[in-house]
Amino acid sequence: MPRLLAITLALLAASCGSRDWVEIRSKEGRFAIKMPAAPTPSTRAVDTGAGPIALRLELLAHGGFDYMVGYSDYPAEFAESADPAAILDGARDGAAARLPGTLLEERAISLGEHRGRAISLQDASAERIVQLRLLLVGRRLYQFGVATPLRDRSAAEVEQFLDSFALLQN
Repeated sequence: MPRLLAITLALLAASCGSRDWVEIRSKEGRFAIKMPAAPTPSTRAVDTGAGPIALRLELLAHGGFDYMVGYSDYPAEFAESADPAAILDGARDGAAARLPGTLLEERAISLGEHRGRAISLQDASAERIVQLRLLLVGRRLYQFGVATPLRDRSAAEVEQFLDSFALLQN
């Protein structure tokens, strides 16, 4: 009986926490995602195969996790002529170089007809894991992920965050 009580309390705690999350809607980015609190916007330039482009980010450090969602737009002429797999490869390699980190896992994902990648990176200190999703929608690359301490890699909050990403219609 004590084990059943512990499981019930854990499920109740998890469900209560998820109700407190806020939906972040970006009209400009045309996406929505849920986070445990409101993030801070940021913009930075990143070097790509198409040259430097702006990466618009929403960042949140909360409960020992670092949440990130962002997007960047490739020039139309580059996106129209480039192989989508090559763009995703470049984004993966860029993320590993900026961390810096080691690629642990990679798999293909999709959202509707849009192709993407799910990757896991371990930082150089081997203390944190970054679980990142890359999604290519036309000439826009979405990136959303969470960095966690190594021991919390499969926490329910990680899946809740990653699974909440949605594209918005204009």
